[in-house]
Amino acid sequence: MNHYNSRRRILIAIVAIALLIGLAASLPACSRRRVHDAPPSYGKPYLTWQGDPSTTMTITYHSEAEPASVVAVYDTEEAPEAYRYRAVGKSWQIPGLPDGRYINSVELTGLTPGQDYYFRVGDDETFSEQYKFRSIPDGDAPIRFAIGGDTLPTRLFRDLTRETAAQDPLFLVIGGDLCYADGRFERINRWNAWFDHWHDQGVTTDGRLIPLVMAIGNHEINRREGNHEERAPFFFGFFPQGGKTYWAHQFGGNLGFIVLDTNHLVPHEEQVPFLEQTLRDYDPLPFRAAVYHVPLYPSFRSFGDEYTVAGHTHWLPLFDAYNLSVGFENHDHTFKRTIRLKNNKAHPEGTLYVGDGNAGVPPRKPKCGRWYMDKTARTPHFWIVDVSPTEMHLRALDRKGNVFDEEVLTAASTEH
Repeated sequence: MNHYNSRRRILIAIVAIALLIGLAASLPACSRRRVHDAPPSYGKPYLTWQGDPSTTMTITYHSEAEPASVVAVYDTEEAPEAYRYRAVGKSWQIPGLPDGRYINSVELTGLTPGQDYYFRVGDDETFSEQYKFRSIPDGDAPIRFAIGGDTLPTRLFRDLTRETAAQDPLFLVIGGDLCYADGRFERINRWNAWFDHWHDQGVTTDGRLIPLVMAIGNHEINRREGNHEERAPFFFGFFPQGGKTYWAHQFGGNLGFIVLDTNHLVPHEEQVPFLEQTLRDYDPLPFRAAVYHVPLYPSFRSFGDEYTVAGHTHWLPLFDAYNLSVGFENHDHTFKRTIRLKNNKAHPEGTLYVGDGNAGVPPRKPKCGRWYMDKTARTPHFWIVDVSPTEMHLRALDRKGNVFDEEVLTAASTEH
């Protein structure tokens, strides 16, 4: 009798498990919990710049409801009895975004270069926990930043971000295709997961939030008709960076950094006056760098790609004339480092081009045998870049924190 009851209980358990498995399989995809279906990290701040990186910082966070006010209190002391400084910001929504979230942002100005600041954000009644950032040093103080492109909220992106943050960069640049949402509201969960990844990993070893510099790529754009904000709602709505797709910042006394748009919203030729004037302004600096999405020297796609050809036609003459130190390129989902190039030929004092957008997406195998390549690989990576008055040292970091390639540019090599 006991043997019979045991068999019956086992059979009942098997049938119950089978029913549960069948029920789970019949559920619609949106009912099953995935990593990218996690709720957004409302209230957690992230950082960008609209003004001088040495004296300003923009703090942004999201909320489910409209706050009564948007306020940041901040100080140079950790956990002061009373914060000495206060700044007021504003809130907005992305029109048409179904979740109705509010994006809240406040810009701090008049900061001291190279200074750690502690801050909280809130509505003057309730404030967040305390966070920390560092303004960019001025003068000849060393600058370390990280750069890559084509990210996704994947384990690969999480690993790369963790290892990159462990290098304590002052900021991180992403060269477009930020999370492959294509400006589509139904893909907002990709952004929710991306922010969750970033909030978890985008912190240095001493607890500083790492500011973001975000360039635009083809996967920021939807197919709707409308103005720039309607075509790229998340790029403009989530990241206050001055309201344009191309701009420039000087980081310290030795690096001029240019962000460009490879014809996603603004054609190459329209950016030529800005690019020429900015390169002229940065000409006295030891190093000049540019980041953009579609490469001038691709490692996977065709050298005859229309956007690559446009870059060669409109930008390359200026890169050569003003001896751009390095072009950070993306879009191809590989690793690459070219030889030094000028006038589309090998030149010992020419521009170095590195990339190619492989910081979270599935990597591709680069095309072999292209004359301008020095090294290619499938390896996902971010670049860690150290800038001093005399050197720009580039190191390629993989998802385990190993340096698998490096190059040093000297200030003397950029003189002309």
